Amino acid sequence: MEILMTKTPNAEKAPRKVLAFSVETNDPEESNIQFATSNAAARRQGADQIGTDFGGIVSCRRAQWADQYADLRYIPAKAYIDAGWWFDCNHCGTRCDSDACRWDEESDTDIPLDLVFDGRVVYCSAECKSGHDAEVSARNAKFEAFKAAAADAQPGVTFTGFTGGYPYCANSGKFNFPGAQYSGSVSDTEESTELTWWICAVDKDAWDRFIAEQSAS
Repeated sequence: MEILMTKTPNAEKAPRKVLAFSVETNDPEESNIQFATSNAAARRQGADQIGTDFGGIVSCRRAQWADQYADLRYIPAKAYIDAGWWFDCNHCGTRCDSDACRWDEESDTDIPLDLVFDGRVVYCSAECKSGHDAEVSARNAKFEAFKAAAADAQPGVTFTGFTGGYPYCANSGKFNFPGAQYSGSVSDTEESTELTWWICAVDKDAWDRFIAEQSAS
């Protein structure tokens, strides 16, 4: 009697745990945290992010304080600062770290900054946070006004897309019109709401005919 023997398949290996690594070059501003399953993988990822080669990385070491954010895939600004890193204020650019201060002329002393954290970014004060929020609202409002003004100025064209609002300083849109071979564009500037229309040279005759027909209707 023949007995068939079968080999029990090995149990699947558990996936390696994703850990945090601090990747650094000779430039402190290029330092970054990478989430990877090994030092070598983190070094490669860090090199790609910085835009250097594998050998351009000076050090790659564990950053255990950041392990808890592996699933989140980003690290809150507060966690960075608590770990000794620093950020620029997201509105005015003031350096923000655990020892950040401002000089008070009345008391002739340094006063610690009252940092305001918002996810990935930090502000040096509540006033800067309010200023940033106001800037975002203003740029988004200008974008909506831009789209309305463009549609009102040329109701006969077909807009295919708009780009603008925060964080863009200016707004733009692309459109098609009868007889055109290429898309045209319209834009404003950071300083002005005046619309500038752009048409490809080969479409100038078609554009002139289109404008004439629109004016006659």
